[in-house]
Amino acid sequence: MDDKTLLSYIMENFQLQYITEKFSIAYENSEGDIEIKKRISPTFFLQVEDIDPQKVVWMNWKGLSFPCLGDCNVIEEIITIENNHPVIHVDIIFGVFYFLSGWNECFHLNKDAIGRVSFKESMIYQLNIINIPVVNIYFDILSKALTMAGIVNRRKQPEGFEFSAVLTHDIDQCQSAWLEGGFSELKQRRLATVTQLLWKRILGRDDWFNFETIMSIEHPFEASSSFYFLPHKGKKGGLKNADYDVRCKNIQKIIQRLRETGREVGVHGSIGSHHDSNQLKKDISCLGGSIVMGNRFHYLMFDPEKTVQILEDCGIKYDTSLMFAEHVGFRRGCCSPFYLYDFERNRISSVIEIPLIVMDTTFRNKHYMGIPQGKVLEEIKPLIDVTQQFNGMLTILWHNNFFSDYKYAGWRQLYVELLQYMNEQKAWLTNGEQVYNMYTQ
Repeated sequence: MDDKTLLSYIMENFQLQYITEKFSIAYENSEGDIEIKKRISPTFFLQVEDIDPQKVVWMNWKGLSFPCLGDCNVIEEIITIENNHPVIHVDIIFGVFYFLSGWNECFHLNKDAIGRVSFKESMIYQLNIINIPVVNIYFDILSKALTMAGIVNRRKQPEGFEFSAVLTHDIDQCQSAWLEGGFSELKQRRLATVTQLLWKRILGRDDWFNFETIMSIEHPFEASSSFYFLPHKGKKGGLKNADYDVRCKNIQKIIQRLRETGREVGVHGSIGSHHDSNQLKKDISCLGGSIVMGNRFHYLMFDPEKTVQILEDCGIKYDTSLMFAEHVGFRRGCCSPFYLYDFERNRISSVIEIPLIVMDTTFRNKHYMGIPQGKVLEEIKPLIDVTQQFNGMLTILWHNNFFSDYKYAGWRQLYVELLQYMNEQKAWLTNGEQVYNMYTQ
């Protein structure tokens, strides 16, 4: 890892998130329109020791406390003017790469029982910044310095809106309400409801096959969401895949219906596909002839070292798997799309990450946050507000079965309240494909 690589990564991602005039950065001995002080050598990324969280210096930017990595004890002001050009005294080059690339996740984290990066092992957890989009703060500092240098720049945001809310639905189960919902109702001794669910099953109208319901809920808000279909049925390695065959007539019919109404249909990479490009290619082919732009891996599986290359080789334009299953918030410290880094090939990837920020299961699962339903909005609103502050993007996952009253009573209304709040905050309620196009065109 050298200075050129780090500089390229920050420039590519800044220009993805901002519209800006051409500019250059002085870092160490180079020359540029603005200077960024180096606080730590890029050879850091070749060593086996990570940052000591106890030695991190904290500073304030627009009311938010953020970490300065490296030798920052001498910093008095974040930006000064020296020799007629702005100097940034925080090493945002190092900071952006450290958090955004996921370097820490590659080399220093233990995995959970199914092989995912553990939240409590992460530097994000140790620094207690899961609710702070630190990379957006670094970029805001860079933006301010550019403005001071007379270089015009502004954040990309949808016209007429203050931020984007990417609405997504993973379709894991759409034929099991009669079984799982029925069992839940049976435990509560609602025998009449169990009978209704069984009768619906016989008639081929499972309560979790509720795509029209979801669209009707979003329609008053002029919202367009993404639906990620899981192409493999049954268990693998003890973990559930789909309860449906994506190739069957009724699923293919609803996929066509979603596309015709302007929704996005993406692939929900099946178990093991984050390690196997051939499997992911087969998953994609099951969705029909239309181009599939987006992916989210089942169970949020993602290998920071290997998965990026697989996504790129399969022609995926964007991924939206990166969130800690155990906790909502900013896993890579960012509330905007960003280019992934390919550690296998040691280069910037062409694949863009649309980071997942909020997931229904994270709140409901007692092994994760386990938050009472009545307090969920209280947890989400600060994430919305800080995303709005940076004109960023908040990606939300609400599974289709969470729109059912069977087993998941109350979660549909919670989604409506969430849409209402974001609409009041002037959010563009959109899908992954549309937000990808906005940032890349």
